[in-house]
Amino acid sequence: MRLLSKSLSCQSGNVAMMFAIGIVPMLLAVGAGVDYLRANRAQTVLQAAADAAALAGGASSKTTEAEIKAVAQDYIDANNAADAVKVIDVVDMNFDAATGAFKVNLKGKIDTSFMALAGVSEINIGAVSEVRRGTSGPLEMVLALDITYSMSADDKIGTLKTAATNLVKAVMKGDNVKVGIAPFASYFKVGKKYKDEPWVTVPPDQVSTYESCTWNYPDKIGCTVTTSTCYSDGVPYSCSNESCTSWGDPVKTGCHMVTDVNTWDGCVGARPPAYHASIGDVGVPYPGVIWDCGPELADLTNNKGDMISAINNLWVSGETNIPSGLIWTWNMLTSDAPLTSAATTAEITAKGGKKAIVLMTDGTNTASPYDDGNYGAHADTSYGDGTYTDNLTSTLCENMKAEGIVVYTVLFDVTDADTETLLRNCATSPDKSFVADDAAELITAFGKIGTSLTQLRLSK
Repeated sequence: MRLLSKSLSCQSGNVAMMFAIGIVPMLLAVGAGVDYLRANRAQTVLQAAADAAALAGGASSKTTEAEIKAVAQDYIDANNAADAVKVIDVVDMNFDAATGAFKVNLKGKIDTSFMALAGVSEINIGAVSEVRRGTSGPLEMVLALDITYSMSADDKIGTLKTAATNLVKAVMKGDNVKVGIAPFASYFKVGKKYKDEPWVTVPPDQVSTYESCTWNYPDKIGCTVTTSTCYSDGVPYSCSNESCTSWGDPVKTGCHMVTDVNTWDGCVGARPPAYHASIGDVGVPYPGVIWDCGPELADLTNNKGDMISAINNLWVSGETNIPSGLIWTWNMLTSDAPLTSAATTAEITAKGGKKAIVLMTDGTNTASPYDDGNYGAHADTSYGDGTYTDNLTSTLCENMKAEGIVVYTVLFDVTDADTETLLRNCATSPDKSFVADDAAELITAFGKIGTSLTQLRLSK
């Protein structure tokens, strides 16, 4: 019995020792599970921080990589993750302007509790988030751009090219986006390629032969030169005029005969007044005019390179006649003739897409609709002081909005309160009307329009 008692006592001691030895790894395993649960929680927090930063950068109106990164970094810095993540390191942030993708890659660390007993004091975690700027459905957009003489001041046309190019790059992310350019001035240039279309009347060539001479007046007397203010597209400049009590007999030198041949270059005026605010019934054609009227339209296309080239080739010409731009912008967004590149509104809507215009001008209407083929401005007797043209601008905007077209308006360096009101009311809503006082604000305005037209989505 004594031997049996001793034996049992030894076995009990061995079991206790074995249990004591075995409990250590069990406790470490349980502790490691607790640490990994904390790591999973920290991973979730870090992923939320990466998502927030990517969404903030991608949704911002910024267009350069440096600016977008700065916005994202602010969100990372402001993220309250200190209670879950010991350290957050930004491994990489990258914006691909070609695809609209903005990627944020973060790494972090947490301190362990139980695993530290096994020599593991930290657990590394990581998170990657990527967003893409892209449209929610098919998009058809036309830029109605003022390219009149006033846009030559302070290289405003150069700033417009930059802003428009940025917008095109922002929205043209796939084949379901089509963009067109409608540069407008006194008349509108559709282009000579449409010369055989039934919706335009092409005037005959104008041929004139005359004697060209240099005229001098050596016997003029009593002459004075007066300086006055002249205007080009509403922009004042100094001009001078010489008047004499007697000009005497002129002396002609360098005379030679000249024959000028003026052919149609693709420019059209307005249709009769009953059609000033509509685009239907193309059986009533647009009158072709001989006058050159600036760069021609670039019809809807999903070729981004072609659109950027069309923007780069813009140049200034003529006076401001906003209705001429709106009429042809509307034509471009309608599937019926005269221009047929657009899808129907029903097709676009069924796919969750939209049609939009961006109307940019740097001044008031200084020209009236030209429905008689003659050149004129607000002073002409047909339409008075410009009230008619302003009202027509408003009517065209309302007609397009009634068809579901989203209208954005941008005023560039415009100080006239009535024009600002006109364009604000022209927009679909107040938040879609922008006033830019300088070059930087114009670029920002177009950037905000690009953000408004695109839908941000997490892609990773």
